[in-house]
Amino acid sequence: MHKLWLYLMLIIIGGCSAASSNSNSNTGFSGSTCPEKPASTLDSKDVKAISIATSGTTKESGQLNTGKSLGYTFEAQSGQKLSYQTKDDICIWIFTQDLTLLSNTDLPKSGKYTIQVAAPKGSTTFNLEMSLGTLQTSTSPVSPVPSSPQTTSNNPSNTPNNPPNTPPSNTNSSGLTQDQASQLIANWLNAKSQIFSPPFDRQLVANYTTGPLYTDITKPGGSIDWLNNNNSRYDYRNSRVTQVLSLENSGSQPAMKVQIYEERTLYGPKGIDSKQSGSSTKNYIYFFSLENGSWKIYDYRTAE
Repeated sequence: MHKLWLYLMLIIIGGCSAASSNSNSNTGFSGSTCPEKPASTLDSKDVKAISIATSGTTKESGQLNTGKSLGYTFEAQSGQKLSYQTKDDICIWIFTQDLTLLSNTDLPKSGKYTIQVAAPKGSTTFNLEMSLGTLQTSTSPVSPVPSSPQTTSNNPSNTPNNPPNTPPSNTNSSGLTQDQASQLIANWLNAKSQIFSPPFDRQLVANYTTGPLYTDITKPGGSIDWLNNNNSRYDYRNSRVTQVLSLENSGSQPAMKVQIYEERTLYGPKGIDSKQSGSSTKNYIYFFSLENGSWKIYDYRTAE
């Protein structure tokens, strides 16, 4: 009976029109060209049952081709939130047991869920990290943080500490408070002008980042090397957290969703690159990791 239920569910999900979907544009969570609903059919042999960790992360990887999806089923409790991160251009949809397509990663009821993963175009490999936790939200806006003079690389410990006025701190099993997370993001934003512009301070990168974010910035051919090799630099005139939207600090890798205002200019050999310059207000999710007793930014991604 279990196999029959799974088979029927996959057929209905693959058929799209039979799944009760939310028309919210947040569906198709990753990638810039994801449709609201998956266009490909999940084959039962491409679905894997997994257990997603509430402490630490569950990692999956695979190969995606045009017209082919991969699926993962997992059990969750009402009120939990699925957190995931990936550096790859993929589309992700989440279905409840009764085949409702979710518009976000909040899990409304206890039971089985299905994650469907597809490539927006072509073929690609992917790595996906997932965890379950309880989302704690804050609805109070925070005051803008004024820009402060940047520190020199000889004294990184004096990097300006100007976090937004956040609501009261919350602490649970991760040990990371909302104040600490806000402070770390504020310090990182203040340091960017010295990281992505001369002196291209790699020590500041090490002070505030770890994991894939640190690697992407400092590796050969990474962000710093690209700017150096192309005689380019970024100028960040005004970068600040304007609102703390939510904090999930359960497990070993907590995450905070924030709204950030940023004014940046990319200078290249021919002057200002207008396509990569300007001001913006966007939502981001920052992921944190504890390294040698200090919290650092593990990675981040844009969010709705």
